[in-house]
Amino acid sequence: MNNLHHNQRQHKHRRHRQTTLETGNHRRRRRGCRFPGVVLGTMVLTCSSAFAETASQQPSNVVYQLNPETQAALVEAIEDEYKARAFYEAVINKFGSVRPFSNIVHAEARHAQRLAALFMKYGVPVPADTFTGTIEAPDSLKAACQISIDGEIENLKMYDRFSSFVQEPDIVAAFSQLRNASANRHLPAFERCYRRL
Repeated sequence: MNNLHHNQRQHKHRRHRQTTLETGNHRRRRRGCRFPGVVLGTMVLTCSSAFAETASQQPSNVVYQLNPETQAALVEAIEDEYKARAFYEAVINKFGSVRPFSNIVHAEARHAQRLAALFMKYGVPVPADTFTGTIEAPDSLKAACQISIDGEIENLKMYDRFSSFVQEPDIVAAFSQLRNASANRHLPAFERCYRRL
């Protein structure tokens, strides 16, 4: 009889130990979940629902569509840069590597590249440069400076017009910086060129 009671106590001890281990493993598994299962009335928040909510908050690779007016502004801006670059190249080909044309022609190329990057970002085809090699320089360098002054003034008016409707922060920033380059560097340089000749 004593042996029977002893065996029963050992069996209960093993069952209790197994239950404790299983409960401990369960707790260890749940510890890795930031949002454990919680029941509030009929609402159940589980790890899976928490993970799904977190995943839905992750940024996705969305291509944002520009409105037609902003797309037209990008096209007009890059074509204006193409045209200016083509004119400055024509002046250099005729009169040699004269300043400020030899400096500003490189700036116009950089401006076009920056605008092209915005086209690619928003999934808009980059217009081809149809101006290079099609523009002739005037007969005098002074006349070239005057034409450049007029072109920079029109460039400023163009970007001022765009500022009334373009809303995308990166496009606004690009247009603003290109406008400032024309107002603060290019236009004064061509004005000095005109006065010097």
